[in-house]
Amino acid sequence: MAIVLGCEAPVRGQDAQSQTPSETPEQSQGEEDEPNIVVIGNRVIVSPLQDLPVEQNYDPAYLASYAASTLGELLDEIRRENGDTDPSILVNGQRISDPNDIADLPVEAIASIEALPRGAAQRVGGIAGQRAYNVILRSSVRSATTTASHEFATEGGWSNSRGELLLNYIEGQDRIGLTIRGARSANLFESERDFVPRADFIPYSPVGNITPVFGTEIDPAFSALAGQPVTVVALNAGDPQPTLASLLANANTINPSMQSEFRTLRGSSRPIEIALAGNKVLTPWLSVSFNGRINWFESESFNGLPSARFRIPESNPSSPFATPVFLALNDPSRPLRSTSSNTDIAISSTLSAVWGEWRANLVTRWDDRERTYQNQFAGALLNGAGTVGDATNPFDGSLAGTIPVEGRISESTNSATEIAADAAGPLFALWTSPIWARFSTGARWVDLDASDSFGDRVFARHEYAADAGLTIPLTSRADVFLSAMGDSEIAFDIGRTDLGIYGTLDRRAVAFNWQILEWLRLAARDSRQEQPIIAELLAAPEFRTPNVPYFDPLTGETVDVTIVYGGVGGIQSEEARTRTLSLTASPLAKYRLLLNLDYLDTDLRNQIGALPIPSSAVVAAFPDRFQRDSTGTLVLVDSRSVNFARQRSEQIRFGASFNVPLVETVLTPANREAGTPARRTPGIDLQVNASHTYLLNSRTVIREGLPEIDLLRGGAVGIGGSRQRHSTDLSLAVMRGFSGFRLNAQRRGVNYLVIGSSEAPDLLTFEPLTTVDLRVIADLADVFPHAPIANGTRFTLVFDNIANERQRVTNDADIVPQAYQPVRRDPVGRTIKVELRRVF
Repeated sequence: MAIVLGCEAPVRGQDAQSQTPSETPEQSQGEEDEPNIVVIGNRVIVSPLQDLPVEQNYDPAYLASYAASTLGELLDEIRRENGDTDPSILVNGQRISDPNDIADLPVEAIASIEALPRGAAQRVGGIAGQRAYNVILRSSVRSATTTASHEFATEGGWSNSRGELLLNYIEGQDRIGLTIRGARSANLFESERDFVPRADFIPYSPVGNITPVFGTEIDPAFSALAGQPVTVVALNAGDPQPTLASLLANANTINPSMQSEFRTLRGSSRPIEIALAGNKVLTPWLSVSFNGRINWFESESFNGLPSARFRIPESNPSSPFATPVFLALNDPSRPLRSTSSNTDIAISSTLSAVWGEWRANLVTRWDDRERTYQNQFAGALLNGAGTVGDATNPFDGSLAGTIPVEGRISESTNSATEIAADAAGPLFALWTSPIWARFSTGARWVDLDASDSFGDRVFARHEYAADAGLTIPLTSRADVFLSAMGDSEIAFDIGRTDLGIYGTLDRRAVAFNWQILEWLRLAARDSRQEQPIIAELLAAPEFRTPNVPYFDPLTGETVDVTIVYGGVGGIQSEEARTRTLSLTASPLAKYRLLLNLDYLDTDLRNQIGALPIPSSAVVAAFPDRFQRDSTGTLVLVDSRSVNFARQRSEQIRFGASFNVPLVETVLTPANREAGTPARRTPGIDLQVNASHTYLLNSRTVIREGLPEIDLLRGGAVGIGGSRQRHSTDLSLAVMRGFSGFRLNAQRRGVNYLVIGSSEAPDLLTFEPLTTVDLRVIADLADVFPHAPIANGTRFTLVFDNIANERQRVTNDADIVPQAYQPVRRDPVGRTIKVELRRVF
């Protein structure tokens, strides 16, 4: 089976079932179960990229090792392995403006993916210094693809079921696809893991516990009967008339709070998505692409039980005590819930035109996001404790139902309308190579309406943007201009965004690309970019979540606090200054050997982030964000976003990937005399991708005037501790045709967090963590070649975190703080997923 794709280059398209003149009949029959790319003349790609080599070519057998469902999932995996953040994406050689146009295409529609070198993206309007990926689709596809999977934790308590339907039609450059997918995951409660609950200062319980109102002793008479001072006593379940004698056995014992059965380590979720995307060639020089999608997302979590203390006077006829006492109760019939529901609608279209070597796009987008948050909390009783009247029996089981439960609701609607135009093409020839120019302009209007318990808020902003760029050739082997120096070019990009009353934002970048040899390339980039603040950070409604476990590093204790989320005014725009230097080598094309060495220097000014944990430095910088009660216990944390003055980091990343054929593919020609057809026996390939990141330094200043924090030596602005100096990723796959396995391993080095005060310092050590994942992929047509029902069916078995490893965090005394229990670091642990995929 052969595919010939054409855009602007002189190539000829054919149906996926047809035979090219260059094939012999035996080749056509022997390879009909695997597509080939047959290119006649120039490569199928836009003119600005014609002269660039392909660093990696991912064929269907290689792509099968990722066990992905859609093109979007594949690109995410490939980008992550190659260390790319925001590359440009091309389809059949043509750049697309919106990745969602092709994100839901099934992997079976992909003939190959070409990875172009760093610096390629800037030639087609992308970010200077970034790669471009060219996705080549099959010329003719009519398919319905269904995927169903079920994932569960081996320790129990959590599972996730997912289903997906993809309907696709592709004919040449025309395509349309419908996607429907949904999933449902379960709540995971503290009681379903090896979890050490926090010790409650007040012993609330569904059954009830008695504590003293005055002093430390409940009742002198009861203490005398017990022969020891009694400070707490557990009530007997189902006893509406307790006596001192019936309670004697429970002296100085408590009924459990049962809170762990009603607190989630991980909440449940229910996402549903429907999307429609396509492309239509209107004329030889004009095409239109479109996509529309709607997402519904619901989540739920539980924050414990409503709790209260009730004061029982000594005069109550049901009380056996001669003194007033407190009855500490909670109510398991009304667990406190936090829920959220989101509805996202996005519609976009792109008109793409070609005039010679010039290309232009007109893009329109409309997004609408609706958010609703609701959380429950126990309301306050009068004076902190309700007094039980003499006519009420506090032990008959009805008292817990009187604990007030209140709720807060916050809602927001955020809409954005955008129109943008861009054009790219050659201005004139320098030497004999052209100078490529890029221009873009656009407008965006953002509106946000929000309401919460503190009132309504409205936010509106316009964004008018313009950008321009040039790519200028310096040396060229093809033009015989300083050919001994290889091919080199320099690119410049500038831009500005007008935000009206919110000011202006500037961007600039310069990049240098040097193809030293056919297999060796150097790319350098220096950029400065100011980012607009998203509307939600400025004006999202406020919502509060009570009873959240929170580690207080000043005391070393884990306490329940109320955390405030939402938007906050006064945040300044973030400015990012980055310098990158990348050396890429591909010396052995036969083995797809690709070596990358990347240096990255990042300098962030006015960095935007969620409020970090209350270390001494953070408290000094944001004292108004932490509230403590009269005893010094942390009770409320306002975690809404803040600006950090600056953060500087430098890192080096080394990456290597290669493909080695362990067993060669064997083609057996047809024997017409014997009546046997041609047969192809797939070989066995080994695919390896590895990378190691070494963080040279990382420092931050939270606010001007405060000391600099070394994020590699125990300083931190987040609860996860300082940054790891070393991190390693390894991916290894062995494939026979479309079946095999892929092993992924990640190792994160040690890091630290300085806690406590200057008088009593302490150090948390986050030990190194290595996790290993395994995917076993079986193309049933390979396993059962004579079973027609197996055609187009793939079975995948996935083991995530095979060894069930969790990070261990200890202080100087080798004690694990309650907030850093391993199950808090990774609640789910090892999971197994079974997936069945069928293409019709």
